[in-house]
Amino acid sequence: MAIAAGVAMTLACFAPAWAQDAPQAADQNRQEAIGIVKRMAQYVGSETDITLSFDSELEVVTPQMEKLQFNSSGKAQIHRPDAFRLSRTGGYADVELVFDGKSVTVFDKNTNTYATEPLKGSTDEVIDKLRGDLMLDLPAADLMIADSFNALMADVVEAKHIGRGVIDGVACEHVAFRNHDTDWQLWVEVGERPVPCKMVITSKTVGGAPQYTIRITDWHSGSQFPAGTFTFAPPAGAKKVDFKQLADVDEIPSSGATPTDMTPANGAATSGESK
Repeated sequence: MAIAAGVAMTLACFAPAWAQDAPQAADQNRQEAIGIVKRMAQYVGSETDITLSFDSELEVVTPQMEKLQFNSSGKAQIHRPDAFRLSRTGGYADVELVFDGKSVTVFDKNTNTYATEPLKGSTDEVIDKLRGDLMLDLPAADLMIADSFNALMADVVEAKHIGRGVIDGVACEHVAFRNHDTDWQLWVEVGERPVPCKMVITSKTVGGAPQYTIRITDWHSGSQFPAGTFTFAPPAGAKKVDFKQLADVDEIPSSGATPTDMTPANGAATSGESK
C-alpha cells in the first residue's frame, strides 16, 4: 500500500505542465474573449454617427423538421443619441424604420402603408420600447446600442476565444459564448477599429437548432448626416395605418413558406430565433 501511494505521489509530481495549467489557461482564454467584446463595445459605443450595410440569414424549422433559410439585406444609419434609419429588403418584406427623436415610423413599401408612434428617448431606450411595446426588433440591435457589452454578456455561462478568421477579406478575432438557451459567435475586426463583422446565434431550445446569421459590411463612422436623413416623408399615395394593421414586415411571413414556390402555406407553423 505504501509503495502504491508513493507511486501515485510520484506520478502527480511529474504530471505534464499542460494538465496543471489547464484551468489557468481556460480562464485566460475566457478573459481574452470577454476583452475582445468589451473593446468592440467601447469602440462602437463611442461613435456618434454610423453607417453600415448588412446581410442576414434566418433559419426556421418546420413541423416536419425541414430546415429553411430566409435571406435579407439592408442598410442602417445611426446618429447618437436619438436618431436612426434602417431599411431591410427580403423575399417577403421591403421595410423602412425611421426614428427622428420624437416618433418612430415603420413604412411597408410593398403595400405603401406606414404607421407612426410618438416615442422619445435615447436610441437604446427606443430599441427596448420597440421590442417590448411594438414587438419590433432591429437586426443585431445588441451590437449597435451604446451599452452593447452588458446586453451581450447578460446570462453568459461560457466564453471562448476561438482564434482568428477572415470575413469578406477582413481579419477578425473569433469568439464564442454560451447562454442557457442560445449559443452565439462573433467575429470582430482585428486592429484599431474593432467593429463587428459577423454574428451567428444558435437556438438550443428549438428542435434542429436553427441559426440567425448577420454579416456587417461597409462600416463607416464619424461623418455627419445631411439634414433630413432621419425625417420620414410619406411617398405619394402612401396610407397611414395603425401598427396592428401593417402587413407582415418580419424577415419571414408569419405562416411560413413552402420550399418550392416560397409562398405562404396555410397552417404551416415555423419557429426560429434571432438576437
